[in-house]
Amino acid sequence: MNTIAHSPPLAGRPLQAPTERLISDVRAAWRRSVLLRALVWAPALFAASAILLVLIDLVIPLRAVLRETLRWVPVLLGGGFLALSIHRIVRPPAPRRFALLAEERIPALQNRLLTAFDLADGVPDGVVGRAFVAEAERRMREVPVRDVAPAHMRRPGMILGGSVALMALFALAFPSAAAEAWTRWMDPADAYASKWQEVRAETLPNVEAPPIPLFDELRWTVQPPAYAGIAAQDGRGDDPISALPGSRIRIRSRFPDRWDGVRAGAIGGAALPVRRAGEEWIVEYLMPADARGLSLEAMADGGVVDRRIIPLAPLPDQPPDVQLLEPREDMVLASGAGRITLRATAADDYGVGAFDLHWTHSRGSGESYEFVEGDWAFSRVSRNGKASTGELVVDLATLKLQPGDIMHIRAVARDRNNVTGPGESVSRTRIIRVARPEEMDQITTDIGMPPELPKDPVMSQRMIILMTERLIRERPRLSRQELQSRSSDIAQHQARLREIVGEQVYIREADQAIQSGEQDFSYLEQGGTGGGHQEAGGEQHEARTPEDVLREADEATGTGSIDEFAHRHDESAILDVNRDLMRLHNLMWNSQQELNLAKPDTALPYQYDALKIIQQMNQAERTYPRGDVRVDPINAAEARGQGKMEDVGPAARTTGPALASLLPLLAELDRVSAGVGRKPGRASSLEISNLAARVLGEPSADREAAGFISRAASEAGNGRPDRARDLLRRARERLAPAAGAAARPLPSTMDPAAAEYFRRLGRTP
Repeated sequence: MNTIAHSPPLAGRPLQAPTERLISDVRAAWRRSVLLRALVWAPALFAASAILLVLIDLVIPLRAVLRETLRWVPVLLGGGFLALSIHRIVRPPAPRRFALLAEERIPALQNRLLTAFDLADGVPDGVVGRAFVAEAERRMREVPVRDVAPAHMRRPGMILGGSVALMALFALAFPSAAAEAWTRWMDPADAYASKWQEVRAETLPNVEAPPIPLFDELRWTVQPPAYAGIAAQDGRGDDPISALPGSRIRIRSRFPDRWDGVRAGAIGGAALPVRRAGEEWIVEYLMPADARGLSLEAMADGGVVDRRIIPLAPLPDQPPDVQLLEPREDMVLASGAGRITLRATAADDYGVGAFDLHWTHSRGSGESYEFVEGDWAFSRVSRNGKASTGELVVDLATLKLQPGDIMHIRAVARDRNNVTGPGESVSRTRIIRVARPEEMDQITTDIGMPPELPKDPVMSQRMIILMTERLIRERPRLSRQELQSRSSDIAQHQARLREIVGEQVYIREADQAIQSGEQDFSYLEQGGTGGGHQEAGGEQHEARTPEDVLREADEATGTGSIDEFAHRHDESAILDVNRDLMRLHNLMWNSQQELNLAKPDTALPYQYDALKIIQQMNQAERTYPRGDVRVDPINAAEARGQGKMEDVGPAARTTGPALASLLPLLAELDRVSAGVGRKPGRASSLEISNLAARVLGEPSADREAAGFISRAASEAGNGRPDRARDLLRRARERLAPAAGAAARPLPSTMDPAAAEYFRRLGRTP
């Protein structure tokens, strides 16, 4: 009562501070307890689960793939428990939970803390309220929180101590077993099964000692040649090893103490040195281009206890793939001037080495023929991965080309193979020819054309197309006046060529009229301006002008209706020629009109059609003599034996070497396969391995079939005959198609021709 009488009046939340202070102390004690338990339980779970896994593996050997997964169980148990504890420490329960914990573990509080926590927002005024506040403050200030959250370390400590003691006892009693167990679980894929069998026999009393061990799993590393630029590759097993010629192959496996040694050699080659490194044997082999395989033999007690055949498959290094991108096609130039861009690309599996251009300059023909060749280096080469692109701009003036000269240009690439190469490839050859004066109609590019043409030249249609295409390309940079001027110049050239076509129409029609006697054109030779021809009927016909002939020919061509083409077979050949010429004349006229309107883009399609007609007419002018020759097929059955036998004296021939056949090999394969499971495993393994070496010794050398047989030998030696027979069956399926059909039978003596043949040989079939 004295305390109540002298306490100052309380307002607000008087119990908040002492309540939070006590709950904070309880929370800190709980966190320490959780952390201590985690630091002991985590290693205890790790050690106990690790020992359990080792004991299971010792009693029942586990496969490598299973150990690869189960080895993470101890880490997950210990790490998971520790991570869960840290999560609880970082994110503890609600404060009310700690208030309940304190009330449960500290009886002296007598529910004062929980009541104060519930009334923390405010205590009722009055004598009772003030008395409760004073009593609650006193109790919360006096109670200790030391034992509110005990750590309970005894159980995890006993588990951890027992696990550590058991591991130490196992390592002291069986050091080799402990070391091998460490290897098996730290690196499951690199552990040897035969070593663990010996460890089990030494450790467990009811496990018999294994016989002389066979080859354990083979591990190999292929280091490709430096020029390939690829990393080393690791592998294991008896499957064929594929590698580039020049690769260094390193094979290793376990060397049991009961072996005398290991013998190695290349099939069809020399013996290879074998060295020991700790508990392993190692053999290295530099792979040639004609490698077939390696033979490995384990020696013990003066004999061969096991044999392995490893097929080797050399990978061919393909030459580069070369393409000449520019120019895209052969070119015919107007002159030996101008600049040509040459661009090529090359790609290779392992990178491109040398990359350049090769050229040949030829001039003349016959006895005066001469040529010069050389190489050009690209001015710029860009590399993208394993591909290279080169570019070079050639000034034709430096080559001093003359009319009729020919340049052959191609790209040449070599790979970086310094073992069996280098491999070389070339692109398609591009021909660049300078046209002679009489070949100007064959020009295919505007490169080399003079900037100013002679006045009123007779331009070919192809050159007009080239000039129009150049004008279209340069059109964005030209003014309207310049475009009109250049387009009009091309139109004049087109008009000149159209006039020549018109003259051809007139000449061909005149020839037809003279041959038929309808018209006398002698005035053209006499230089007259007009003339006539009096026919028997006395009717006078005026001479037709070229314009009249063109008009009449145009009428003869019609408008292209179905009725006009229905009876075209009744027209003369000259009319057919005129029809094509008139169509050509009209196309050139349309092109000329569009060019006069400064529309080169719409004139170009007419020019293309005109060029196509010219090419068709040139083709039609050529004569191809043909003959209708027919030869009846020969009846082999009737013709057999009808040949002449006079003065024929065949001599006896000696028997040549027999052709290679896989039939004996297949018979041996069937015999060995039938004995698998009936003979001891080691005897079958040696027989099968001999068969694998025999397959690799054949000219065909089917490495995949040899790989099946080699794996079958391993399965037979390990006591798995079913798997061995299945692999032998797969090998036979690969070899059987290559065995070929049986030899063709000799001809029957019932055939008279065959009987006469054998009679002259002095023998019978």
